[in-house]
Amino acid sequence: MAVELKESILSRIKRILKFGIPPGTTEEDMRAARRERIAVFAVAYIMAMSLWFIVNLNGDYNISINVPVEPGSIPSDMALVDDLPEFVQVEVSGDGWKLVSLFNNPPSVIVDVTQGEVNLFDQVRQRFTVEQDVSVLKVQPLIVNIGLEPKISKEVPIRLNTDIQFMTRYGLIGEPAVSPETITITGATSQVADITEWVIPDTLTLTEVRDDIALTIPIQSIDPLIEPSIEEITFSANVSEFTEGETSVYIRTRGLPRGQVINYNPSAVLIRFDVPLEQYTEIQNIRPYEVYVPYSEILEDSTGFVTPDIELTATQYQIKLRSFQPKAVAYFSVVDQ
Repeated sequence: MAVELKESILSRIKRILKFGIPPGTTEEDMRAARRERIAVFAVAYIMAMSLWFIVNLNGDYNISINVPVEPGSIPSDMALVDDLPEFVQVEVSGDGWKLVSLFNNPPSVIVDVTQGEVNLFDQVRQRFTVEQDVSVLKVQPLIVNIGLEPKISKEVPIRLNTDIQFMTRYGLIGEPAVSPETITITGATSQVADITEWVIPDTLTLTEVRDDIALTIPIQSIDPLIEPSIEEITFSANVSEFTEGETSVYIRTRGLPRGQVINYNPSAVLIRFDVPLEQYTEIQNIRPYEVYVPYSEILEDSTGFVTPDIELTATQYQIKLRSFQPKAVAYFSVVDQ
């Protein structure tokens, strides 16, 4: 009897799964039937879950939620010394539907910053009294200390660290520019007084540069309690292709006493330098460098050889020294008879 009942149940299940599709039904009809069964199952599942939530969320539950914390009114001439926590963790108990609403949209807690020491449990409980059927069980952290100081403003220079790699034969013309060069910062006296410069935290890294640079860089606050006066700066630099030039310059003696002569061997230094292409023609008609030896260095020397100094005199051009030869020269004094 039990075997017959079991076979009867299995047969019924098979007939239900076949969903009454008669023999000879096309493949397209079978796919349509399967889609209908899936749709019916999805609707039934959603209805079942909805009923489950309706039944179960009517009970009482305990959950932990992150409640945003905001400072209350701060006097215009004062500023916070320490930052408030962004959130406090609150354990609450109450009706399931009410807790779902609180979890998805927790109300902010406004903290009275003039109190010094603030009991966050009392602040949160007062804020939640408007929520029916909700009890505050625990708040973490429980106590925060809030300090206020006179607010000051200070102007400091901006420093941007750069790491710029140029393509071969390319380089900077002049110095890069940061605009503006200074920034005004505002905050509590103890927070601002010791700041001597505003450092952009990330190094500006560029590679294979061959064109002029013009970038906008955002200002990121180094401390939430310090307010910068600007939101961004611009970094610009002129870039040019360079070519090699050379010139031969006679060595002179600086500080030489009257009536004394110093001769050098060799008497001139060959200087190689890089110059922007657009300035190369002009450089050909001048000697952009001066080569000299201070007389004091000769007086201190005991070897008979000195290293000449190379000085760029054509400072209106963007010339970069590459090398010079020789590195050291011999010298001797000429005595009048």
